Amino acid sequence: MFTTRCVLPFLLAALCTLVPLRAQGPYFYRPLDYGSMSMFTPWNVVLNGSYDIIQLDGKNRHIFELPYGTGFENVVKNCINMGATISQIGWGRWLTTEVFPLNFTKEGGQWLPNYQLHLIGGGMTYRMLEEWFEHNKVAAPGAWAVGTMITYHMLNEVVENEGYVGYNSDPIADLMIFDWLGIVLFTSDDVSRFFAEDLHMADWSNLPMITFPGARLGNNGLYYSLKWTVPGTDDKWSVWYLMGMSNMAGPSYHVDAENSISVGAGLRGKTLYTVDPSVRLLSLNLVPTAGIYWDKNNSLMASLQVSGQEDQTVIGQFYPGVFRLGPISPAVWASYGSNGSVGVGIAFQGTFGIGYRNK
Repeated sequence: MFTTRCVLPFLLAALCTLVPLRAQGPYFYRPLDYGSMSMFTPWNVVLNGSYDIIQLDGKNRHIFELPYGTGFENVVKNCINMGATISQIGWGRWLTTEVFPLNFTKEGGQWLPNYQLHLIGGGMTYRMLEEWFEHNKVAAPGAWAVGTMITYHMLNEVVENEGYVGYNSDPIADLMIFDWLGIVLFTSDDVSRFFAEDLHMADWSNLPMITFPGARLGNNGLYYSLKWTVPGTDDKWSVWYLMGMSNMAGPSYHVDAENSISVGAGLRGKTLYTVDPSVRLLSLNLVPTAGIYWDKNNSLMASLQVSGQEDQTVIGQFYPGVFRLGPISPAVWASYGSNGSVGVGIAFQGTFGIGYRNK
């Protein structure tokens, strides 16, 4: 009874996976042994997605010390008593800042990540997880995919809640509307086909690393690439968009039949600030960012990103297929921060990595 209201939308979404709408595919998962596709696993989804917020400057990366119990209890209480919580912020304000794209100010644009990362990104991740479980011959792949999504989405809200106790309006829109709607949306072949074939959507998530000393989580984050081919360019040029904690756009050029280079610039989150403490309404301080990305068959091979962040001013990532150690091709991460932070790490196909970070 304690968690029924939070989980019920996902259970309804799980029932939708039983409806025979999926006759084709796979659309997103391919069993490649190189690039970001070779690193896609349910456990990396949970690490990248659940702790997405700790990419920001100053966030606690000691994931084994976070106040999970307090966060879980507060998130569930707000979902169960969502009418009281929304009344604190006001239904009109909540609907225009969290649900409908009607407020375009920085303080009122909480709907943007809800659509980008929870509805579209979350839906695509659900479908890709289902395809991963199916490829690995796991029984009831849809149920396992929904279970993984429930775990990641709940943990995401718990981690974002931190040790706060009180009204919190943010998890209501995420858990009660956008997260499960994304699952339902991408149950459809037509929707999945559009994002996979027309927009070439791909998971370009970071390489999560457990760093020492301190057993902290480093370099995690969910990221999605979309490309729209420019007509009349013989499929050479595309308009490229990367969405996640960093949002950037620019051109993408097909160097040959397999390889592409994408260059973009935009904004990324640096820190959080409080808009309304009565309901813990938060917004992001944004800083400029830019990057260059190399992909092979839409599987990210390497990236270099710079931004105004202090913890991670420069981030370099090299996925399996770039370097070789005999028969093994590892993934490598390195970062430098203007505050003096330095991080390095190594991972292998299908695993999270191990690394060092000095602060």
